[in-house]
Amino acid sequence: MTRILPRLLGRLERTSQRVSLDRFVLPRRRPRSLYRSVPAPPSFQPAHHPKSILLYDPPTNPITSSRVYDRHKTLPPLPRRFDKPRPRKTTDEDGPRAMTLEERKFWSSPYLRMIASPLRQCIITSRFLPNDFLIRLAIQRIPNSHYPSKWKRPNAPQTLLPDGLQHTKFTVRRSDKAHYVPCTRTSIALLAEPSVKRRAAHGVLVHPLLAEQIAHLLRLRVLQELEVLIDNLEAAAHKSLHRKPATSKPKTPITNPAPVPRLLRRLTHSELHTIRTTQTIPHPGALAVLIVPPLQKDSVTGLRPAPNMSPAPPPPPTSEPTKPLTLPACVLYPTQPDAWDEDGGTLPQEKVPLYNGVVMFPERGQRAALEGLLRRVLEIEWRADQGRVGADAGKEGKTGGEEKDGEQKEEEEEAEEGKDMPKKSKSKSKPSHAFLLYSDEESVLRGDTVGIAIALWRLRMFEDKGEDVETQRVGGWEWTKNRT
Repeated sequence: MTRILPRLLGRLERTSQRVSLDRFVLPRRRPRSLYRSVPAPPSFQPAHHPKSILLYDPPTNPITSSRVYDRHKTLPPLPRRFDKPRPRKTTDEDGPRAMTLEERKFWSSPYLRMIASPLRQCIITSRFLPNDFLIRLAIQRIPNSHYPSKWKRPNAPQTLLPDGLQHTKFTVRRSDKAHYVPCTRTSIALLAEPSVKRRAAHGVLVHPLLAEQIAHLLRLRVLQELEVLIDNLEAAAHKSLHRKPATSKPKTPITNPAPVPRLLRRLTHSELHTIRTTQTIPHPGALAVLIVPPLQKDSVTGLRPAPNMSPAPPPPPTSEPTKPLTLPACVLYPTQPDAWDEDGGTLPQEKVPLYNGVVMFPERGQRAALEGLLRRVLEIEWRADQGRVGADAGKEGKTGGEEKDGEQKEEEEEAEEGKDMPKKSKSKSKPSHAFLLYSDEESVLRGDTVGIAIALWRLRMFEDKGEDVETQRVGGWEWTKNRT
């Protein structure tokens, strides 16, 4: 110990000076491929072998070297392959490859990715469902100082707690074994029944605020997915800014470059009015619409709420809401009007969810964090459009909070362009509080917004109270014409 401790302290001191905790990014390990070419299946007919099979050499012996004939899957394709200037030589038969156009189209759909998640068995229904449609609960032991004295029994200090709901960048799973229930509030209420609790484990307690804890973590997952998207966009901008110039002769400059595929933008008042009147979202590649109005100052403290991204329970509100929330949490709107087939039946429609941020995020601190993260994404989008993603990065430290975000810059540009326009047209062209999230085969090359859509949909499934039953009906799959 006398020799280990001085070296350990020196190593910790050097590590603390070198590692920065401003941005926490997990190191990515290079995936290992087990794929290899498999020889043709051997024949076990005695007439096909001049001698016994056991006398063959080990590489070609189908008995002692049976693993040579095992088949393995190839590595999954990446949405975008970042090739190095000097790729190192490798003898691997399965190298990384980029997705095709059709694979990127599948990858940009949140519902396909939810269905393709691993299957797990539900302890309430005993059915196998995709993991994204379930809530993962792990049995954990409560410390002796955190449970009442009436629980002091040999099997009492154990309870079911949500595990694995947060992003892996911010936390890891605490238990390898867990149980799964449907992603609804009613399923959490059913856990108190003896028959269901017996399936999980004998003597496990279910605390009364388990549903509220799960809802809080599901809202936190939406904020974490936005944070991960911002980190990826900033990292990609940093790589493009510090990329070494090409040594070869530069190509002819492109006069009309292709527009940058958008990931997020704000709808104008006229576009939001069109959605509400026509009850359609006619935007190609639309993934979700999120309405997040700005937060007002608190009536007691006179201050705006600070952003809150803590997994701990939120603090109690200082003032009670003046009006009850009567809006539905989510409404599904089709992307186009009803279409009819030749036999008179309606065709199935693609629908886009519209989320009300006040209902989905009732806690003011989380709603403030949601609005701030959305504005950060808009600022990155504006810089990408202007072609100076990394040029203004160094100015942020000097100007601090005085720098205007991308949305304020867009408002200034629209005000300059519409000086001679009437007042009514100016108000309709101004950006509203509705944010439109995109995802298609081109936008996935810049950033993955599907994780945000999946987190919002899981929160919608958990908080669904049946307000949007009319919009959930799929009339296209029903025969509407009278049969003769």
